[in-house]
Amino acid sequence: MAPVPRNSPAAHSSMARPADAGGQDEEPEMQESDVMAVGATRADDDERSSNASWADGGGDGESSSSDEIPDASFPELETQVQKAIDRLGGAVLPKLNWSAPKDARWLQNTLKCTSPDEVFMLLKASDFVAHDLCHSFDHCATSRTRPDEFTLVLRRWRDLHESSEFRCFVSDSVLFAVSQRQTGGLFKHLGDQSERDVLMREIKGFFEEYIVEDFPLRRYVFDVYVGSAPQRKMRLVDFSPWGPTTDPCLFDWPELAGLAAEARPEAAPEMRVVLEEVDRRPRAERYSELPLELAQLSAGEGLEDLIRKADDLLQQKGRRDEHGGGEGFS
Repeated sequence: MAPVPRNSPAAHSSMARPADAGGQDEEPEMQESDVMAVGATRADDDERSSNASWADGGGDGESSSSDEIPDASFPELETQVQKAIDRLGGAVLPKLNWSAPKDARWLQNTLKCTSPDEVFMLLKASDFVAHDLCHSFDHCATSRTRPDEFTLVLRRWRDLHESSEFRCFVSDSVLFAVSQRQTGGLFKHLGDQSERDVLMREIKGFFEEYIVEDFPLRRYVFDVYVGSAPQRKMRLVDFSPWGPTTDPCLFDWPELAGLAAEARPEAAPEMRVVLEEVDRRPRAERYSELPLELAQLSAGEGLEDLIRKADDLLQQKGRRDEHGGGEGFS
């Protein structure tokens, strides 16, 4: 177990996802040791292990006690994860090759993990992580279905202002669109045009100075965190692939494709923020918090309508929990 090499994609991801908006105005200081990779597992090794587990299952649905599969145990991995958590200050955000298990946040109301058990629980419950494992290349022109190796990345936990994170879209090495990252929030200061102009200038300057000449791809998405005034320290949060597996935030992918076709280096990127209540967009990961029965009944509805239902149900659950009544989701 060692710090992530500088040329690793994970080395560019230096900040944890916030538990919620708000917090102190102090700027988080980032260090190379804020990100650690814990063990890499080859995909073919994982497949052999999985096949071995089911090979002797029998065809009649019956099994003796001697044929029962024992509970999985990974003491070496648990030790590595615990050591990494300790070295990273006692709290981390876990991430697989590309995705964090943000759709499993509902299990403990945060992605903040202080023990290996919490890390494993979030990874096991996440549809996003399952997609990384089995369907990573579904939208690519390749026969591959998943990475050659799986890497668990642990990032030092930081409490961030949700209003300060932005998703940026690049095509042909041109930054042409920027969106508020947390699309469910309405932040008053982002309604000020002069504030948005300053933010856009800072983001574009950061892109031109630190990213465009050094990142090897020509089409991609990246997230940045803009610190509070007057310093407005810029931090690179993460890179994401260009395509439908990445949340377009306040845009949609057909629209982004059209904007990319007309993008010019000298033109100002289009920036979108939530200006009114009607502009809010629920987070796509809320779909994973719905009871399966509701998801099946709503199969013919649009995803956004379904996610709004999830928001309403989860708000009702929160109110019941506050008053100590009602049943929670199973």
